Amino acid sequence: MGHTQPTLAIYVDIKCEQAQELVKEASREQIYNQHYHWLLVGNQSELEFYDLFALFNISIDADVSYVKEEYRNNNDSVVYAVYDVYNNGKMIGGQLNVTASHEMSCDPFECRRTRYLSSLLKRSKYGNREQLTDVVLRVATVVTQRSLTLSDNELIRFLSQENDTHIDSLARFGFHLTLILRDLLHCKMKFIFSDSWSKSDVVGGSVGAVVDQTADLTATPSLATEGRLKYLSAIIETGFFRSVCIFRTPHNAGLRGDVFLQPFSPLVWYLFGGVLSLIGVLLWITFYTECKRMQERWRLDYLPSLLSTFMISFGAACIQSSSLIPRSAGGRLIYFALFLISFIMYNYYTSVVVSSLLSSPVKSKIKTMQELAESSLTVGLEPLPFTKSYLNYSRLPEIHLFIKRKIETQTQNPELWLPAEQGVLRVRDNPGYVYVFETSSGYAYVERYFTAQQICDLNEVLFRPEQLFYTHLHRNSTYKELFRLRFLRILETGVYRKQRSYWVHMKLHCVAQNFVITVGMEYVAPLLLMLICADILVVVILLVELAWKRFLTRPPLTFHP
Repeated sequence: MGHTQPTLAIYVDIKCEQAQELVKEASREQIYNQHYHWLLVGNQSELEFYDLFALFNISIDADVSYVKEEYRNNNDSVVYAVYDVYNNGKMIGGQLNVTASHEMSCDPFECRRTRYLSSLLKRSKYGNREQLTDVVLRVATVVTQRSLTLSDNELIRFLSQENDTHIDSLARFGFHLTLILRDLLHCKMKFIFSDSWSKSDVVGGSVGAVVDQTADLTATPSLATEGRLKYLSAIIETGFFRSVCIFRTPHNAGLRGDVFLQPFSPLVWYLFGGVLSLIGVLLWITFYTECKRMQERWRLDYLPSLLSTFMISFGAACIQSSSLIPRSAGGRLIYFALFLISFIMYNYYTSVVVSSLLSSPVKSKIKTMQELAESSLTVGLEPLPFTKSYLNYSRLPEIHLFIKRKIETQTQNPELWLPAEQGVLRVRDNPGYVYVFETSSGYAYVERYFTAQQICDLNEVLFRPEQLFYTHLHRNSTYKELFRLRFLRILETGVYRKQRSYWVHMKLHCVAQNFVITVGMEYVAPLLLMLICADILVVVILLVELAWKRFLTRPPLTFHP
């Protein structure tokens, strides 16, 4: 029976002496499955055949046909009755099913179908086997937010509830999908509860129960890791895993004076300053020409210095007028060009600055786990089994650094591991506090306790790579194709999407138009600092000028004999 082909056809004449020993051995080796097409030929009655095969381990995906010789015609043709044989699961209470399909008449030249004995051929193989009314499927289920000391009925009641979707949301989401599968299959289920997905990759928990075949199916979706796929098959995506670190920007996150320089690139600033300097020089030449070369009525009372014309030029850029105005037509054209350029630049500059200041307040520059580990921020985590497992088994260097600097330094801190609700509240009340949680459950607390403005102000750092969750069966499970088809039906009808949108929160919605943002000190402080520095500089220059004037005007020293 050893072979490497996808399927193997086996013909057995039950009337042979050792045929019964052969079919018994096949049952012990569990090869009544989809990889072997069995054609059993005999003249036993349906009742005799049923009694012989009732105790055999025939699976639901078995491809077994019993061909019974009915009678012979006078024209040397033989009439056969063909039966479809399968079992919904001998090990979990299934009974042998022998269904008459059709009759065939065979002569030495050909076989032809003469009549149908049932509607079996009108449907597909699994269309005839979709009702598992006689079995009790064993379903492994994870419960992390309730004690396993509770009775099975209490745990099932908790998982069946539809309120408080943020509590054990992933487990309850998978449980509700499993209930829908149960209704489609018309079967019974026995739930096997555990408090974790696994102790290691494939040992313990709900995953370990399927690996050692004490469970037929996992109700709670799990990750399809390389080690698990050696023993399990992922039949359909039924979840999404996303862990993030959230925190509000601390008040001492740094001053943001660069916002006042951002509207223009450095090259634009240099060119604008050059144009203003050139106009300052042209204005001085204009005033000089008017005072020295033109008629007396064109002249000013005094000739402004070059510094004064530079102040006029740069003052115009700040929308400041001047009491000194050229009286010639050329000089006034220079003035007109100066104020026109200043007007255009000023309007563009103020529009960009105002939009920047009225957007969300300053965000943190921490974007990766490496940067978070190197920061001085305090960290708390949600006590979830897969978070602890990831910290123990991850090989990423940034996670090792995170453990060394953020976890090992708080081993004596009883508030390192906090429930999701307490962690979210601490993030709200303590800017700079970082909390690590799973989004499907934690986002519900954020939406409950945070205002719309605070949600937009949150910083997020991805704690671990985003991964999909799958519903798993054992690699050799005979229910693989049947369950896949039923789950696809749930997906196609939109039931899966409805359940997922209800149980799983994957995104926070920031609606910035619904509130007014005030400009904080992180923007105003640089301006105040610039003003203070300028005042100090002015005072220093004034004192230097006074000292220099006093030095120049001091009376000469006289000597008396």
